[in-house]
Amino acid sequence: MSLLRRRKLRRPRSLWIPSDGQSPAPAPPFERGMARRDFLRMGAAALTMGAAPLGLGSLSGAGLAGCLPKGSAAGGIEPDGPPKAPPEHWVRDARTAGFEVMIDARPHELGEQLDILADSGVNVVEADCDLSAYLTNSEFDEQLAVLDLVAYGSHLRGMRCVAYYPTLEVLSAEAATAPHVLSKEHPDWLQIGIDGKPNMFVGGGGRVFWVDPGVESAWTCPLTGYLDYYLDRIRRLTATRLDGVWGDVPLLSDIEGVWPCTNEACRTKFKNDTGMVLPGQVNWDDPVFRRWVLWRHQLIFDFEQAILRAVKSVKASAEAIIETVTMDYNGGTIQGLDGAFAHAGELVRVWEVDAVSDGSAMRGGTADDWICMAVMMRHGSGSSFGQPSWIFTYGREEDDAERVMALAIATRNNPYETKIPLMCTTVGNAYRKRMYRWMDAQKDLYSLPGANRAAVLFSPASRDFLDRNSGVGLYASFYEADDLWWSAEKQDSALKMEYLADYRGTCKALIHAHVPFDALPIAAATPEMLASYKLLAIPSPASLSAATIQMLDAYVTQGGTVIVTGQEGGYYDEHGTARTDASFLRAIGITNADMANTSGSFIVRAKGRGTVAYTAIRAGQAYLQTTEPAMLAQYIQTAEKAGARVTSTAPKEVLMDLRRAPNGVVLVCASMYGLGTRGGGAAQYAQQDTTFRVSIPEEGKTPVRVQFSEPTAGASDRDLPFTRDKGLVSFDLTVRALALVRIELA
Repeated sequence: MSLLRRRKLRRPRSLWIPSDGQSPAPAPPFERGMARRDFLRMGAAALTMGAAPLGLGSLSGAGLAGCLPKGSAAGGIEPDGPPKAPPEHWVRDARTAGFEVMIDARPHELGEQLDILADSGVNVVEADCDLSAYLTNSEFDEQLAVLDLVAYGSHLRGMRCVAYYPTLEVLSAEAATAPHVLSKEHPDWLQIGIDGKPNMFVGGGGRVFWVDPGVESAWTCPLTGYLDYYLDRIRRLTATRLDGVWGDVPLLSDIEGVWPCTNEACRTKFKNDTGMVLPGQVNWDDPVFRRWVLWRHQLIFDFEQAILRAVKSVKASAEAIIETVTMDYNGGTIQGLDGAFAHAGELVRVWEVDAVSDGSAMRGGTADDWICMAVMMRHGSGSSFGQPSWIFTYGREEDDAERVMALAIATRNNPYETKIPLMCTTVGNAYRKRMYRWMDAQKDLYSLPGANRAAVLFSPASRDFLDRNSGVGLYASFYEADDLWWSAEKQDSALKMEYLADYRGTCKALIHAHVPFDALPIAAATPEMLASYKLLAIPSPASLSAATIQMLDAYVTQGGTVIVTGQEGGYYDEHGTARTDASFLRAIGITNADMANTSGSFIVRAKGRGTVAYTAIRAGQAYLQTTEPAMLAQYIQTAEKAGARVTSTAPKEVLMDLRRAPNGVVLVCASMYGLGTRGGGAAQYAQQDTTFRVSIPEEGKTPVRVQFSEPTAGASDRDLPFTRDKGLVSFDLTVRALALVRIELA
């Protein structure tokens, strides 16, 4: 199955802006706007007022200021009331919504829509114009002008604004007859599959509904001349009033292509980088093919970094935001895009966590589907390498949408609220306002440092080499009655994977064991970071560098506890080259007899001042498939001894996260209790509130106050009664979807 996008081509139309730069008298809402040539002439004249243009036909931000309307709300984009300052820490505290910008809209109509967003608590506007299309320079200039205008209106309402711009997919209308079609003008820009075919198709039906009939979807290669073309336009966008550019899914797309890209540019670069000849067929037993799989991650990473540099070269305060649709699953293997591959510096990721159904969102998901979503959200924040992590929170109705957003907030992701399956809509303005206003009231929600004492190590190369793109692994269940279910192919289930199932099942076990944990990509691990954790779970670590093996060995020897599964630990190096044995397992004292013991029982041994808990089977995979109590008991016992677990009577479906406050600790809980317990299907959604007791260490201090907060309609913050015993402060709480508890210690 190919992972599909949720966009529709919107054909360019003319924006109505008064030629004198003043607000006009009211006019019929669909009155024809000024001619394109007049609009561009006005923009070109205004350029003399501002900075030098960045390129032929470009419009600088300063120049566009002369085009903006002034005056009353009847004709201008300004709000009725006094302007508000846009937020300073908007990346960290983002509450995002999509805004479909119609280029023929009048400024006051744009303003009215921005008023709605601002009133609902949005502080970041994702402006979605017509940049998906293969635009001429003059058409692109029209987009610049309207985006600049929307950014101006957003700022006046106390919001930031970023522009959506696809990265490698280009849509050309009337592909059969029009001369201005990307594949006709630049066939050398196309991705080429391993089968030698160009990566393009013409829309006309099926699940690829964002490509209209007769429209060409062409996927380009970032090593061709397309790179200069794209970066030039990125710089021109950044020169407007926009606060950033939102680059959409830089993929080596498998919608039509078969293992792209193998064009001449990629062949040459792979040869120069590795000294190897790019492989001509899929062969996971070939070390050259494995090296190429990893090189494709580097190719996409380098393209992202080029976008970041282009943005910062124009405006240091602007942000480069990359929409990343591949999470932890095998889409990252085949499509190259993998947020866990390397630290992306100042780049901001917005993760598109798809739902089980493009029609009903998560309403028909099973309990394991909800666990898969929770793990992907935890993975998103971890694979943002300390940068703010934004994430889609698709919903169908308020109740399911709230539980998706609860998982996002509890896993330290900033939500992008929208209604399945589109990006520029909402489940409801009242719902959005309720959730976003609550978030705004929690001023330190994303500024507090994490206090989780456990982490799960994620190895993208291990996933590549063990799962071998055998299936997608997005979710667990299937529902044949829903044509918009995420997949109908049984081999795509996450339950069927090797590495992915072990990773997700390990995370599931820790959630069920009430162990607050972080998802930690191997590329993010440092000795200093590992030292902050008491427990490190390392599922099926097949691919590890010698330096990483040494670091993990030192972590254990110096007092850490590790849970290690599988028989391949360290069998491959970081380039995919096979070693003679499982080097990591040898380093931590695992013997041949240990690897032959497939009973599933943890073999627990001391190593230095630390502890190794090992099983030769993929214990996480087994737990994901069975939810076996005996397996969970082993995780609980190990986490308890390591001091990484929260003492609680909560149902196992409650996800917990700890954050360090200056005067104590903050507990955030997201409940999946009751979700999916009656099986999959569009009519099976049910949720239940849950009440339970939690005990948190006093840390040698005196508890002063326990305060409870939730975004439930009509709820207000309240103090909870608490007790003290044996160094613990204990309290009862009831969780509907999301709860935040502040434990003040003096």
